[in-house]
This record gives sequence, C-alpha cells and structure tokens, in this order.
Amino acid sequence: MKIRASKHSKLQLTSIFIFCLVLISPINSFANPDDWGMVQRFNERQKLANQGNIKAMYDIGKFYERGRGVNKDMVKAAEWFQKASNQGHAAAQARLGILYFEGRGVTKNHKKAIKLLNAAAKKNVASAQFQLANMYELGAAVSKNLNTAISWYKKADKNGYYLAKEKVAHLQQLLKTTRNNEKLGPSPSVAKKSTKKATIKPEASLLKSINNGRWLKRKNPVGYLPSTITTCAKKSYNSIQCISTSQERDTGSEIVIYNTESTITAKGNSDFQVVYRNNVLEVSTYSSKDGDGVNEGVAPTRIKTGKQGKKRKLSCKFKNENLISCAKGSSQPFDLVSP
Repeated sequence: MKIRASKHSKLQLTSIFIFCLVLISPINSFANPDDWGMVQRFNERQKLANQGNIKAMYDIGKFYERGRGVNKDMVKAAEWFQKASNQGHAAAQARLGILYFEGRGVTKNHKKAIKLLNAAAKKNVASAQFQLANMYELGAAVSKNLNTAISWYKKADKNGYYLAKEKVAHLQQLLKTTRNNEKLGPSPSVAKKSTKKATIKPEASLLKSINNGRWLKRKNPVGYLPSTITTCAKKSYNSIQCISTSQERDTGSEIVIYNTESTITAKGNSDFQVVYRNNVLEVSTYSSKDGDGVNEGVAPTRIKTGKQGKKRKLSCKFKNENLISCAKGSSQPFDLVSP
C-alpha cells in the first residue's frame, strides 16, 4: 500500500529542511559564529563611535585589531586608533605609536611612533613608557641611553608594569659594572691584543645575517627573532637579545596580552640557538550575555600574569637570507621566512 503525503505535510517537511539547512550552513566570517555576543557589542560600540564617543573609537580599534565581533583588519584598527588619538585618548596614542613602530596597519614611521609614545607616556600610560624604555635600552629608533631607559622603566613600574622593576635592577647593575671597568682601564693583555688587526668571526657574520631579516612564522611576525614586532641589540660577539612589543592571543574566553624576551646565540657558520620566554602582561576575560541580553558575568581565568614557566629553547639553522629552520627538542622542524 502506498502512502501519499498531503500538501500540508510536504510544506512542513520543506520548512523543517530549510530550517536545518540554515543551522548547518556556514555563517559569514564577519559575524564571528563562535561569539554572537561580541558581534552585538561591536555594533553597539560602533554606533557610539560614529556619534563621536572617543572611548568607543578606541574600543572599535581594539575589536578590529583582535578580530572580535568583526574580521581582523589592522588598517581599520589603525584608522580608529588615529581618530581616538586625534581627540587625545592616551591609550589610543600608545597603541598607534606601537603600530607605527612595527609598521602594522600603517607604514612604518619611527618619528611618528616616538611622538605618539611620548604623548601617551607623559599621560602615564605604562605600555608607552615601557616601549620607550625598550627603545632606549637597545638603541632602536633612538640613540642608546641606559639612563633614559632606566628613567622610563621606573615610571612604567610606578604605573603597574611589573616587568619594569626587574629591568631597572638589571640596567643599574650593568651601568655600575661598566663604570668600574672604565675606572680600572683595560688589562695589559687586552691592550696588547687591541693593536692586532681585528678579524670577523663567523658567529658575528651569522648574527648580522639573522638581524637583517624580518622573520615570519605562518605569515605572522615572531617575537623571539628580529621582526617587525621586536627590537634587537648586540649582547656579545656571538649573541644578540630581542624584546618584542606587546602581542595578543585570543583563547576564545579571554585576551592574553604578553611580550617575548629572547637571546640568540650563534654556534658557528649557520647554526644558532634561541632561548626565549613569554611574559604575560594582562589577561582580559569576556563577559557573556544570555538570550535575554542579561550579563552572565565573567568567568575566572587560570592564566596568571608574570613570566611563563621555564625558558624555551630552539635549535636553528640559517639556510639562506630568506629561510631559517628551527626545532624544539625532538619535534619536527618548522620554517621561518623573511620576505
């Protein structure tokens, strides 16, 4: 016996099919399907920003920078930071200054970076003070000056940038050692050796080649090698040290802001080692809303600020001016490229 479905039942089946198709169809990337609440927050903040709210302008810049509630777009992030910066928003000036220093979302411009960072630093924005201190410590875009670096580190420490205290102690000890060595003068053996013609060691040549690159991993700048987000300086004849600007990692429930400090040591003509550690500067958790728009609160985070565990080590080989191969322990090697 054949059973025929009525027109009414066919209509019901069609409706159910369409409804299921909507559920399983991919959602446009701009909508961030993993977090519809963030899309709503972006739209709310953008409305205020378009009405001239300066804080909302800065927030929209952060949304674009992080890719939350909207597609990640560093150019638009910089544009909104610029709008807030023009109105004197200190945090926007600091962030835009770092972007000009890195050349992300804008054309790299150290003159503009220094102007914006100084403006924010004078308003006690700790991240700007810390960035200026890094620059003076390593001589990046400014003349190297450890006393000026110490001064900015002290201000950053006063304003809650916990990494700055250790930096102050380190540089003060370095200055003390340098002054003592200057008083004693070079030893006779050193003075005698200095009359000989200097030779370029293979380690120094390798480090120069590494330092000339702007290294990327999966198209993203790395914080432990010379790149658009790091400042690097000579530490000894066979090593350099690098400090990255602040980076962000989105875990889905929180934004982790951190930086990276590393030491790169040459082991010969092509082999070198990278020792680095990430320092968590800030953790921002997202609040969630239920279906009625009621704030459900912020979930606690297990991520602590401070230095993260043991130092990590990479064994690397410089293959050519555009390619480096690195491995951690016995893991599979990965490539780093420089455009």
